[in-house]
Amino acid sequence: MSPRLLITSLFAAATLSFAAYPEFTATIPNGGPRGAEWKLTVTGSRLADFESLMFFSPGITQKSVEKVENGKVELTIAVAPDVPLGNHLLRIRTKSGISHMRQFFVGPFPNAEEKEPNSEMDAAQVIQFNQTIEGVVLNEDVDYYKITAKKGQRISVEADGLRLGYTTFDPYIAIIDKDRFEKAFSDDTILHRQDGYCSFVAEYDGDYYVMIRESSYRGGGNNYYRLHVGSFRRPDVVYPAGGKIGSKTKVRFIEKDSFFEEESQLPAEEDPGFNLLSKTQEPAPSGNPFRLVGYDNVLEVEPNEEQAKATASPTGEPIALNGIIEKPGDVDYFKVPFKKGQQVVLQAYAQSLGSPLDSVVNVYNDKGGSLGGNDDGGGRRRLDSKQTLSIPADGDYFVRVTDHLDRGGPNYVYRLELVASQPSLTFASPHYTVNDSQYRQFVAIPRGGRMVLLQNFTRSAVSGDFKFDAPGLPAGVKMLSDLAPKDQPGMPLMFEAAPDAPLGGAVVPVTLKPVDPAQKIVGKMRQEFDIVRSGNVVYYTEFEDKLPIAVVEEAPYSLEIVKPTVPLVANGVMQMKVTCKRKEGFKNAIRVFLAWKPPGISGLGEQTIPEGQNECTFQLDANANVGVGTWNFVVMGEVDAGNGRVYNASPFCEIKTDTAYMTAPAIALTAVEQGKETIMVAKVEHLKPFNGEANAQLVGVPDTIQIEPAKINKDTKEVAFKVITTDKSPVGKQGNLFVQVDVPVEGGTTLHRIAIGSILRIDAPRKAPAAAPKPVVVAEAKPKEAPKPAAPKPLSRLEQLRQEAAGGK
Repeated sequence: MSPRLLITSLFAAATLSFAAYPEFTATIPNGGPRGAEWKLTVTGSRLADFESLMFFSPGITQKSVEKVENGKVELTIAVAPDVPLGNHLLRIRTKSGISHMRQFFVGPFPNAEEKEPNSEMDAAQVIQFNQTIEGVVLNEDVDYYKITAKKGQRISVEADGLRLGYTTFDPYIAIIDKDRFEKAFSDDTILHRQDGYCSFVAEYDGDYYVMIRESSYRGGGNNYYRLHVGSFRRPDVVYPAGGKIGSKTKVRFIEKDSFFEEESQLPAEEDPGFNLLSKTQEPAPSGNPFRLVGYDNVLEVEPNEEQAKATASPTGEPIALNGIIEKPGDVDYFKVPFKKGQQVVLQAYAQSLGSPLDSVVNVYNDKGGSLGGNDDGGGRRRLDSKQTLSIPADGDYFVRVTDHLDRGGPNYVYRLELVASQPSLTFASPHYTVNDSQYRQFVAIPRGGRMVLLQNFTRSAVSGDFKFDAPGLPAGVKMLSDLAPKDQPGMPLMFEAAPDAPLGGAVVPVTLKPVDPAQKIVGKMRQEFDIVRSGNVVYYTEFEDKLPIAVVEEAPYSLEIVKPTVPLVANGVMQMKVTCKRKEGFKNAIRVFLAWKPPGISGLGEQTIPEGQNECTFQLDANANVGVGTWNFVVMGEVDAGNGRVYNASPFCEIKTDTAYMTAPAIALTAVEQGKETIMVAKVEHLKPFNGEANAQLVGVPDTIQIEPAKINKDTKEVAFKVITTDKSPVGKQGNLFVQVDVPVEGGTTLHRIAIGSILRIDAPRKAPAAAPKPVVVAEAKPKEAPKPAAPKPLSRLEQLRQEAAGGK
């Protein structure tokens, strides 16, 4: 091999190490205690250029890196004492990319590892109170642990299995006494779905056993668990299950057969993933879901099982009605004042908060007439009710709550939130592919390049322009997006890294700040991720308000949109060209995504630059409502560079839109006989003048129909097209025809489409008249011969004798 070929080959191989997407498969262990430093191993692929972990929760830091391999990284992390218990999200950042996120768990207890053999009670592994055991249930495996308790001491067990996110592991747990009787057990729970918890008070001094297995005696190498064993109290649900942000709220923590109460100081900001934990008792390994809102609670006052005894609410909305269906057959009523014309969303929260209640909610007027009712339909935990009420008149209305099966109990807690028009602004990126909510949901910016995400806005009673705000960006990174206009449903959010930007990353809180200082609402990112999913079934999701942003190694290609010299007009078409510059030796095919389209403009969202080629084209189609404007278009590339995906976006390219120069209604249905000619005439209406002549062509017919082009100028009122058919032209209707007009303007021509929906009908040729039938020759009739006299009829002998006798007389 020549030195030149050798250098080229080495360079081509080097390009395969450009920015790429690392894969993150597991953490070992799956969690650890807060207020401590502990060893963590992350596993995956393409990790050889590991830089750091990206934590989404404050108080968790990476202290050191001990070992880096392509398939795993060993490091030490520190978890502050005030980090909330439960799951936390993290990603891996390498020099070449950002991984999908995974979760790991922060618990109250130190870890202990499972040690085999422990599949028989006689071989049970000895553990202590307040420990978390990290283990795995293999096929048909049962794991036993032995713990020594004092009489009257509480033994509590909670399992994290499904929540770890590896597979749909369904653990079964039990507390067993020395005589091998199960004293408490749990398979599934309302609060944690397939993950169970149970509690038992020791009846004697001595040994008890904790057992965990797969509920159907299955299992596998990825059926990991975290088994928390201690003397903690494990509430099913709290009451009330929500409160006003920034307030102090008295809360009842309700267990299977008891409860305790304490006053809780609620956070000052809304958090859809907030979990409440006790501050006075030894905390459970995980909290209870608790709604944080900007309005007050109303707590039921018993007796309220009849409309006449309904608990009164001081306001119709926004308000949260709270209660407990305390016994089988119980019914609760609330009296709520509404105003005519209000549209009130009534959302019930019960099973989503850990309550077993299958809520049925009905609303009546003061005369008992029904205004609405709902059983299921409140989101993924579908047994929660949800409905929208249209208020017909001012007055008091009555909200009735019960269980679908007339069940009840002390933990049948519910919360009804009634909201009409609370101002809010949120934004999030769409899911870019099916069954993977994390695909392209990060910002890995190649040096000297860009990355872009579409952000869709959700507004409620909020108007005005806003601006993106992203404090704390990595060094060398700048945000290129600015305004989020009041009339746009979404905008591209793009970041750029300088060519000499240092490799680094940050988890950045991105918000929308109002342009008008009188507007007090701040838009928040609300990006939903599927954390535990199996096929189409989503078990757990998380919402994030921060973006992982990193500078990574340069990409082996760059993209640019060729700026058009003319505007895209209403009802017009534009061919938008994208060009590519490749690093020497890089020839891979590149997927190119159209990151965003303004309202009224459509087109395919993806094209491909073939292997070894350098351009592709997007066709942009404008509808009739497109007006004058200037828009920043951007495309983003994705390529498999042999070591994972590599992203790079083009710079923004200004494309102008304009009103049309002319329009025309659809040409009236025109019929022609196959093989003949006809004329189709479009009536042109000029909307603004242009210079010179425009070329017009009636398009949309097959090649077997010839239509001659025509010319249009600013004075043309009608344009005629000669249509020539042949015996090969198909018989029938040719629909959805239109006239394409190339109008000359400064810089080139704009392509218009007018007379949209025109129809040409080709009829079968008429049949020639049938020939007159030949006369039928009839032979001349011969004269009829006189009939011969009939032969005499023979007479019988008796008749003969009678004749003879008569003649003799």
